[in-house]
Amino acid sequence: TSGGGKPQRGEKPLKPAAPKPAKSANIVFVLSALAVLVALAWVVLVPAGGKAKKPKAIKAPFASEKAFDGQTVRAKGFQGSHVISFTDKSCPHCVEATEALDGLEAKLKAQATKLAGKLKVAQVDCSKHADLCTKFGVAGDSEDASGYPTLLWFRAGELQGAYDGERTTQGLEEWAKAKEAEGTLTAHAIT
Repeated sequence: TSGGGKPQRGEKPLKPAAPKPAKSANIVFVLSALAVLVALAWVVLVPAGGKAKKPKAIKAPFASEKAFDGQTVRAKGFQGSHVISFTDKSCPHCVEATEALDGLEAKLKAQATKLAGKLKVAQVDCSKHADLCTKFGVAGDSEDASGYPTLLWFRAGELQGAYDGERTTQGLEEWAKAKEAEGTLTAHAIT
């Protein structure tokens, strides 16, 4: 444009430039959108009490003296087998045995193994049930006490012996499948 403000011949009139958004405005927009998404996720994922729910871990049930009749497991019509872990909460090696048992219990509950309905697992806390653990030779003053952890196998309620395999879920499952293949995991029908 020449000094008068009118465009000369062949010149295009100038358009006022659109204001560019400030970078800070973009950042504010992104942070606001992120805050909304977090708030929505909180509403969807957290119950009214304000604490997020943890998925409930499946754990092998605990057994007490009430589960036994002498050295026989009370099974109320169940003719399958039990693997019962005798542990003490102060024993570091008991952690892996408990985790293995919990893993097998989860598979049994989900029926993710052919052993469901043929095998049950449980654990006895020897720090609470010392007499029971002594009765089964796990604890006590005897030199023959097996110590912690001890996993015992019961068939149709009767003690069959100690599990001496690998203390993993896979080890327990392979052992039980071998017993099933032998035909010794479940008892014969009582006539």
